Amino acid sequence: MTENHKQPDSGTPDNNSSGVLFLKNPGETENSIEWYSSKIAGVPFILRNLLTLQRAGIKTLAVFIEDSHGDIEKSFEKLLKDSRLPKDILWIKNIPQLKEWMQNNPTYIFNGSALHNRKELHSLVHSHSKNEGASAFPIDPEKLDELLIDNPTAIQSQQAGFPLYVPGAKEEKIQKPEDFKRLHEAQVSGSGLSHDSPITRILSRPASRLLTRMFLNTPISPNQITLISFFLGLVSAFLFLQGSYETSIIAAMLLVLSTWVDGADGEIARLKFMETDIGKKLDIYCDNIIHFLVFTAIGCGVYFKTGESIFLYLGGLAGLGGLTAFFLLSPILLEKRSPNNQLFHIIEPELAEKFANRDFIHFLLLVSVIDQMGIFIAVAAVGANLFAGYLVYSRLLKLRTG
Repeated sequence: MTENHKQPDSGTPDNNSSGVLFLKNPGETENSIEWYSSKIAGVPFILRNLLTLQRAGIKTLAVFIEDSHGDIEKSFEKLLKDSRLPKDILWIKNIPQLKEWMQNNPTYIFNGSALHNRKELHSLVHSHSKNEGASAFPIDPEKLDELLIDNPTAIQSQQAGFPLYVPGAKEEKIQKPEDFKRLHEAQVSGSGLSHDSPITRILSRPASRLLTRMFLNTPISPNQITLISFFLGLVSAFLFLQGSYETSIIAAMLLVLSTWVDGADGEIARLKFMETDIGKKLDIYCDNIIHFLVFTAIGCGVYFKTGESIFLYLGGLAGLGGLTAFFLLSPILLEKRSPNNQLFHIIEPELAEKFANRDFIHFLLLVSVIDQMGIFIAVAAVGANLFAGYLVYSRLLKLRTG
């Protein structure tokens, strides 16, 4: 990586930033349209980069590609009619036109042959520090044609300011067809969350990523995947209600599967730029409804099996504790896991958030196999209410100190 060179405090506001995605000819043996339309983690290469630039805070987008026949823009037209992109993306077809456009726009020029990182670009666009964000350096506008032959070091300028060239990390550059598969795998492997618990990383993420690979090239949306997970959870609760050994094992296995599917919806949303506030709310609400129904169903199921009414109370307590924790914690989760925060910030989860996961389903599967559901519901009743009590205490403490 080259040394970062950032715009000095020139007074140009971040919200006026402009960016050009500079598409180079991939080579004599490759078709430019097919090359930049190739999918990486379910999203065409050119679209993935344009969405990345937009999410990083680039307000005005342009695409440069040498087009001697005048048909390149038309070939990409259908692909770039994506509703998430601005409708006024400018197509620049020669170096003189690019120079003229840059005269009126403080511009970042992004190497279109590299897969850019959202968080790094956001830091580049919004930070005035020279040591943060993606690697970039100022270039001489009179030597832009040298970018076509991939010679950025020859045009490095000693003067600060725009235009800035962002070549992308060496390992993120696509120079041969095999690189598409390599970067696809890298994107999928990195689609988890920074606050995943060790149990989630070891037991759930590998399975959810298998499902993610299945869903990536389908039209199924993240919200539809959330509803599939929710349906599996409902069936699981119904089977727990039956109270028998066999149905409890099947119910626990379905709940594990529901958790795997639940992990895939977020991975698909992040990989395909489909994060929404509605999707995040749907995910959190569905999870907690299932928790409530499963706890109460287990209590009822054990009561039906043993005839001991104490398990009805334990199931009700577990469900009530879970609901209380949900109402107290959900606003925090929705804020910290909002699309903008997930895209641009790594926020260390608080202690309460670390416990607000579905790791308990692995313990539930174990106790269902050894036919000790009564033990589980007793532990859940105590644990859920202790957790809810801790949240109430934390809220009161913040109110006092605030």
